Amino acid sequence: MVNELGSDIATAVITEFNKLNAKSGKPTTRSNGVKEWTVLAGVVAITSDSKITPITLATGVKVLPDKVRSYSNGKVVHDMHAEILALRLFNYFLLEEASNLPSAWVERYHNQVRFRKDAKLALFVSEPPCGDVSMNYLSSLLESNDSWTSSSTEGFYRGRNHFDQLGVVRTKPGRTDSLISYSKSCSDKLCLKQLTGICNAATSHIFEPIYLEYLVVNNVDTADFDRCFKNRFQTENGHYLKLLKYKTKAYEFHKSDEKEPSPLSLLYIVPHNLLQVLNNGVKNGAFIKNKAPKPGGESIISNKSFLQKLTRICKVNESRYSQFKAFHNTRQAIKQEGRDLLQNWRPTSIDDFDL
Repeated sequence: MVNELGSDIATAVITEFNKLNAKSGKPTTRSNGVKEWTVLAGVVAITSDSKITPITLATGVKVLPDKVRSYSNGKVVHDMHAEILALRLFNYFLLEEASNLPSAWVERYHNQVRFRKDAKLALFVSEPPCGDVSMNYLSSLLESNDSWTSSSTEGFYRGRNHFDQLGVVRTKPGRTDSLISYSKSCSDKLCLKQLTGICNAATSHIFEPIYLEYLVVNNVDTADFDRCFKNRFQTENGHYLKLLKYKTKAYEFHKSDEKEPSPLSLLYIVPHNLLQVLNNGVKNGAFIKNKAPKPGGESIISNKSFLQKLTRICKVNESRYSQFKAFHNTRQAIKQEGRDLLQNWRPTSIDDFDL
């Protein structure tokens, strides 16, 4: 059922995206006449005065193979699906606000920092998140309803394989001929964030947990939403998402069989008017095959950039990123609780680096 709030949120995100006069980053028409498509996502704050404020916008449909982590050195963004980028960018926004107190969005609270308490957060996505919540929608678009016969790999499901198996953890990307990434689907990652919150390793070091209130998306049935985000994830500590649907046709870059996916990802922090374009997980133009990017080519939302920004705000005692993550015992325990609930959660390789 279409919700007025959902429509207002979708309109706010799409309007900001359409206003962007970016030289690159938006889908385009290629020299051979083929048009590009991409997924748009945005994190939106709804304050107590009912004002809807888009905070971050992101586009993207790509994910990098797990082997990239062996040479990333914290400088490559591996998961470039729009909703994950929008959340990573929101974490950068938090660190930026925390480094420039007083702020309209964050405030000191005891020994930590917290996001303003009168605001609820929504995540808008122009397509159903990949993974469990979208499996029935994807199967309805196929000519045949016969299950794909490719077997699960090493005990987990890749992309759209076995779409008749519901409630299971899946990995990106959807194509079975692609290199393995072990990066979990957006459905699974969003489900886990109902327990951990959306702060990452860097922001959780200084921020109170922050949770999403709404997921704003179309083409998702309530039954699929409940199975993905509630039924398979029964926990007393969960901050369960609420589904909002919307009505607007203002977004013109939806997925289509006649279009090709855009290779670029656009990142935009609305309150800061900060824009960056990614290609292969690094700044556009900084990519080097099978190596870390050119000097200064890492994105603002790379793990390396996050930790560099955090160390300008507070002291970090660990010497390696892996040590820094492991030191937060409480957060690690919460993450493990969520992974145990979801089951078959195979971790990606470590992307470690010196701090």
